[in-house]
Amino acid sequence: MKTERKINPKKDEEQKVAEQMFKKARLWAF
Repeated sequence: MKTERKINPKKDEEQKVAEQMFKKARLWAF
């Protein structure tokens, strides 16, 4: 887990942001 995060730390952050945006979009959609 640590090695994966070290290899792609930005990817993890982007995924979290994408999830937040998706959740916000869902809230706005419904």
